[in-house]
Amino acid sequence: MKLPPPVICALALSSSLPEAAPVGNYPSLPSKVFSTYTPRKPESYAPGAMASQAQSFLKSLEKNLRQQASLPYDSPEKAKWTNVPPRGPQGGVRLGDLNEKQMKEACDLLAAVLSPQGYGKVRNIPLADDRLLRNGQRRPGFGAEDYWLAIFGEPSATGKWALQFDGHHLAVNLTFQGKRMSMSPTFIGTQPRAFQLGKNRMIVPMAGEAPAGLALLQSLDEKQKKQAQVGDRRKNLVTAAGRDGFVPEPLGLASKSLNATQRTALLALLGEYVGDLPGPFAQQRLTELTAEIDRMNFAWWGPARKGGDFSYRLQGPSLIIEYAGQDLGGDPHNHLHSMYRDPTNEYGARLAK
Repeated sequence: MKLPPPVICALALSSSLPEAAPVGNYPSLPSKVFSTYTPRKPESYAPGAMASQAQSFLKSLEKNLRQQASLPYDSPEKAKWTNVPPRGPQGGVRLGDLNEKQMKEACDLLAAVLSPQGYGKVRNIPLADDRLLRNGQRRPGFGAEDYWLAIFGEPSATGKWALQFDGHHLAVNLTFQGKRMSMSPTFIGTQPRAFQLGKNRMIVPMAGEAPAGLALLQSLDEKQKKQAQVGDRRKNLVTAAGRDGFVPEPLGLASKSLNATQRTALLALLGEYVGDLPGPFAQQRLTELTAEIDRMNFAWWGPARKGGDFSYRLQGPSLIIEYAGQDLGGDPHNHLHSMYRDPTNEYGARLAK
C-alpha cells in the first residue's frame, strides 16, 4: 500500500551563552539560513548517502564543535530531550554557534535524513520560535539559534548510529541501521500556528495534523463516533518528554471496525507523522502499521468540528500518536503539540533484532 500524499506545508538551551547579534533582517544567522537557503536535494535516501552527509557535517566543524556534536552511541544524552526551555547546557552543537557554511551543512544533513515534508517541519518550527523572541533579542531556549544537533556513534552505511535535533517545540530522534530506520520518539510542536515569512509567504508548520485527525473522526458513522469520543474536553499529551517506555491504556474506537474508506482516512493520518521519514523508510513503516490496523484504537477528546479545541490519540502495538492544543499563550489553536512513538523501538531498540 502506498503512502498517502501529505498535506504540503509552505516552506516550513543554554542560559549562559552570550547574546547573538542580529543578521540583517533576521534575529540570528540560523534564522537567516533557514529562511533563505535551499538545501541540496538528496541524490538518494540510501544508507550510505545519509551517513556520508552526516560525516560531511562533522568534518565542517572545528575540533571543539565536533566534540560537542559527536557523542557515543549509548550516551544518556539521547533521553534528556525536553520541549521546556531553557534546558542547557546540553549535548550536541548549538545552531547559534555555527558559521554560515556549517549551518548550511546542517540543513543539508537534515534534508538528507528526512522527507521534504519532514524537513519543512524542522525548518519552519524554529522559525516560528523566532516569533517568541522579545523585540528580536536573544531569549535563552527560544528561537532558531537555540536548537541543537547531535550525532551518536559513527555514521555508517551498515552500522548503528543516531541523530537528534531538538530544542523548544522539536525533538526528532532518528536511529539508523543499514536499510532500517526509526523515528521514535519524536515530538513536534509549534507556536504560533502560522506566521508570515517575507512579504507574501504564510508558513503553517503543522498544517495537516489537525485536519487529518478530524477527517478520520468525521469519516465514522454515529455509533463509531460515540465509541471514539471519550471526553468532552481536550486532554494533554501523556507520552511526551520524560515518558520514555510509558504505554497508556488503549481508549476509544477499535479500528478493526473501520471500512475501506475509513481505513484510507486512517492511513492519511499516519502519513502526517510517518511521512516525515524519507520515502523508502516511510513506506517500510507504513507497511508495518497497515498490518496492525485491526489492533489500533482511535480516541477523541473535545468538539468534533473544524476549529474545535480537541485532542486525539491513535494507538497500536507499535504506535502511539498524540495531538493536542495548549493553554499556554491563551489560544490552544495557536500553540500545538504532537507526539510520535513506537514503544517497541524507542531510540532504535529493535533495529538490530
